[in-house]
Formats: sequence, structure tokens, C-alpha cells
Amino acid sequence: MIEIIYADSKFLAKGTFSLGIAGVFENKDFNDKKIEIHSDLDYILKELKKETSFKFQPLFPYLKGKGEDGAAIAEGLTEYYNQKEKEIQENVKQINDCILYHLFENLEDCEYPFWEIEEAIIPGSLEEQDIDSIYDTEEAMYEWGNDFCGKPNNGTLSKVDVEGKLRKMFPMFDFDGLYQSIIPEGIALNGRFLEFQFSDGWGGDLFCAAYDRFDENFTSCDWHNH
Repeated sequence: MIEIIYADSKFLAKGTFSLGIAGVFENKDFNDKKIEIHSDLDYILKELKKETSFKFQPLFPYLKGKGEDGAAIAEGLTEYYNQKEKEIQENVKQINDCILYHLFENLEDCEYPFWEIEEAIIPGSLEEQDIDSIYDTEEAMYEWGNDFCGKPNNGTLSKVDVEGKLRKMFPMFDFDGLYQSIIPEGIALNGRFLEFQFSDGWGGDLFCAAYDRFDENFTSCDWHNH
């Protein structure tokens, strides 16, 4: 959970925000920058005066009626984003599967040699003669995009079990080790959007400043992985 305050004409956050395998983002005090609020008070108040606001309409129930006081708006922002974190925990399977889909589709597209990353391979699970056939699977990963590309990850749609399938397809890959290595680099709470960046702790060879923007339904809107 986070607490948002209004101080020095800015919205500042303290606490933690958990986003599945992307990690737990933490501001130990209000001056930290791992969790940032992008919009200032003037912009938010201008958006609240509109009948509809592309960026802030999902926040209307939490912000309208708060007046123009920065502290009151900060309370509404706190309530909204803590509710989003709660919804993330309720739908973390779909969110994690979405991130894994993006990663392994990228890897398969270029047949990236993840087996060259020492930490990525479970010891004793891969023979040299098996390397050439690692990507020879019966699953068409690109078809999983029908479940995740432009689709909400809030539990309203049933989806393919990406992690379950990947663990069968790549039994040599240390998924648990990858999750434990994740370095959450930053998250911006930007109206309806959660904009976050993270890397793996294995040298950034798999997740390298990986970035995505989720909307209020946790739809993946802008995946990048350098």
C-alpha cells in the first residue's frame, strides 16, 4: 500500500506497490523516486471539470467532490491506487502471464540463446545435444497474443495458462530464479495508467529496462524490452 500527500506543490508517495513478477516498487520516504505521481494539481483539477477525461475518468469516483484542496485530492489518489494494487493481487496470474507472453514471444522471434545465461538453466537439466531443438515446440506462442494484445487482464476474460505451458515447453528454464532476481526500477502513477520499468538481475539479458503501460483494466498498452 502507498500513501500520497500533497507537499511543495507536488504529489508525493511513500510505501510499496506490488505488480506481480515485475516486482515490488518501494518509496521508503516521500522523497524517493521509485514511485512517482505524474500529474500536478492544476492539471488534475482541469481534467475533473470535463464531462469526460481520457486520462482521469476512471478516477472520477475517487476525486470528484474533493474540492480543489491538494490534500483532499491526495487522499482520493491514495484510495484509487491502493484499490488498483488490490485488483492486481486478485488478477496477478493474468498479469504475470501477460508479461511472460511478451518475454517469450520476443525470445522465440529471434531464437535468443537464453541457455547461455548460467543462472537461467536449472543445473543438470539440459544436454548439449538438446540445444538445437529448444524452440522446436508444438505450441504457437504468437497465438497467445489473441488473449493478451489489447485485452484486459482484470479477470473478465478467460485466458491461456502461459506460465504452465512455458514450464512444460522449457523445463530447463529457472522461472522461479528469474522472478527472484527481478529489479523493479520505477513506476509512474499517471491517471488511469500504471507505467512501470524493471530488469532481471542476471545481467539484464532477458528483461532489460523492460517497460509497459497498463490501463485501469491492466491491458498491456506499450510493451518494450531493450
